[in-house]
Parts: sequence; C-alpha cells; structure tokens
Amino acid sequence: MRKPIRSLITQFVIVVLLALGALWLWKNSDQLPLIGTYFSADETQGAAKQSRPPTPVDIAIARTGHVEVILEAIGTAFANEAVTITSEVSGVIQDIHFHEGEAVEKGSVLVNLESGVQLAEVEVRIAEVRVREAQLQKVQQLYDRAIQLSATRNIPEARVEELAAELKAAEAVVQSGKANLQVARERLAKRRVVAPFPGRIGIRRVSPGTLIEPNDPIVTLDDISLVKLDFQIPERSLSNIRVGQEINASTAAFPGRVFFGTVSSVDTRVDRVTRAIHVRAVISNEDESLKPGMFLLVELGVDERADAVLIPEQAVVSDGTSSYVYVVVDGEAIRRPIVVGERMPGEVEIMEGVTSGEAVIIGGVQKVRDGAKVKPRQMEQAPSTS
Repeated sequence: MRKPIRSLITQFVIVVLLALGALWLWKNSDQLPLIGTYFSADETQGAAKQSRPPTPVDIAIARTGHVEVILEAIGTAFANEAVTITSEVSGVIQDIHFHEGEAVEKGSVLVNLESGVQLAEVEVRIAEVRVREAQLQKVQQLYDRAIQLSATRNIPEARVEELAAELKAAEAVVQSGKANLQVARERLAKRRVVAPFPGRIGIRRVSPGTLIEPNDPIVTLDDISLVKLDFQIPERSLSNIRVGQEINASTAAFPGRVFFGTVSSVDTRVDRVTRAIHVRAVISNEDESLKPGMFLLVELGVDERADAVLIPEQAVVSDGTSSYVYVVVDGEAIRRPIVVGERMPGEVEIMEGVTSGEAVIIGGVQKVRDGAKVKPRQMEQAPSTS
C-alpha cells in the first residue's frame, strides 16, 4: 500500500513543479533570449498584418449627365400595299406583259386571257345598238312630224299618242341594247388583268397557255416605297407612346445602318394574354432595301432625365440578381448596393446607391474587400509630342 501512495505523491509534486515553471517562464519571457525572441517575432507579424499597405486601385468620379430612356422591341416589316394578283374569270393566258422584279404603274396590263368570244360578243352588241338607234331615229322623226300636224289639226290625236308610245318603247330598247353592250365590254375587260396600284412585281407563277381559274395566283405585287413596321410594347409603357413619335430601326441584313420612321397608329386594345399593345410605324424605303417579312430591332425614346448619375460600367459588380460598387470613403473601399437604370456605351445610370461626385473603384475591384484600405493610382501623363 505504501508504494502506490508514494507514486501518487511523486506525480503530484512533478505536476506542481511544471506548473510553477511554466508560470515563471511566462512572466520572464522577455528576459530570456530565445523565448523572448519567439514571442516578439509573433507580435511583430501581427502588427505587420495590421499595418498592411493600402491596395492600389483605379477610381472614377460619378458624374451627372443626360439620359434618354430607350424602349426596345422586335418588329416585322410589311409592305405599304401588297396583293397576290389573280383573275376574276377562268381562261387561258394568252400574253404576259410584265417581267419579274420590274416596277409597274396603276392600271398597267399584266396578263391577257384569250378573249375571242368576248370580243365577238361586243361587236354583236355594238351592231344591235346601232340598229336600235336607227329605229329610234325613224320613230323620232314620225313623232316630230305628228306634233307639227297636230298643231293644224291635220292628224288624229290618237295617232300622236300612238307615236309617242312607240317612241318611248324605242328609247327603252336602245337603253337595253346599250346596257347589254356595257355588260359585254365588262366581260371583255375581265380578260385583262391589271395592276391595282403602283408597285414592284414579284416572281410569276404562270406561263403563256396556262389555264387558270379564279383566285389562282399569277404574281405578287408590293408597294414597298413605304414600309409598315409592326411591333408590340408592354402595357406599362403605353403612356409613353404617341402617334408621330420618332423611332429607329436596324436589321442584321444591313449592319451599322439605321432606318428612321414615325409611329403612325396605336391599337385600341391591349392583348389580355401578353399584356402588350400593338403599335405600327412607317419607314420611308425609297431604295427598297427593306423587304416585307424582315425582322427589325426597334428603338424609341420614351423618357429623358437631365440629372442622371453616371458611372463607368466596369465599376458595377453583379452578384446574382443584385449589383454593387465599391465607393472610396476616407481611403477605404465601402461596398454599396446599387440600383442600375439605363445602360449606355461605356456607362450605366445609377438610380440608387451612388451620388454625383463620389469616387468608385473601376480597376482592381477583385483585390479589395469591404472596409479594405485602398490608394488611387497616379494617373500617368501622356508623352509629350513636342
């Protein structure tokens, strides 16, 4: 029993001595060369971390500028007037008087159908009218003579009335003959297919000798000297649209070219599904560059702000659905959430978060953190050319 007790006492004494030794070393560490050097080096490193030099960054000053709010939409081009030329009657094409792609005037004859029967009918009707007019002239002479004789009472009154009735019947016959002649001429005219308005001919679908029926396509005719551009805008922008408003349009078919037009009409109804409203603009197309069916990007200014806050776009950092910038305040980079407005080449409008005159970091953003010390870089002077 004595040996275990002695062992416990010995262990207790050793622990006490080690504790006392550690306490003494801690209190006198600055006087010991090796240990003091260790602790002082650790403190020096902590101080170095606290006195890290500021991070060099590029900054820009937020400025006040003019911003035009642009509404963008995708539009489709339509011809000012467009029609597929067809015939009202059946017949065999006799002559084609147009070339594909040429411009024609209103009333120009495009196609002639075989019209021998109709032409003969017109000639017969003309002959009939001439015969009936001759008969009318004869009855007219008899009636005039009867009127003269009636004045001297040398002809019975019944005869005068009889001639008057014959004259009226002869006039009705002549009018009927002229009506029949007009119908025959209309039938003959329908054997010619004419342009209903000035425009440009498309690709023809028929050849001479083709038997066509009513509504069979012959060729297309488009007036594209003026192009209608249809597009839709959101319901919320309805108050910013008005007839006569200027628009700009561009297409991938003509890179770098801008087509100018004006709003000609705004629909009276908003689509209940898309909550958008239909708008039509017109664009002058004298060189006929735009073709019906083309897609165009439409831009129109809907608002202007003269006191907008603008900063370079490279200052904006996106973080998911939010954006922020680093503003330099008293040599520190302060992370500040922002609300972005309109975007322009090289600049963005800041609706909230930055005021005019504040400095924002545009270079070295990835190296700074919120609250970090920063130092603007010195702007290098351009070399003199003198």
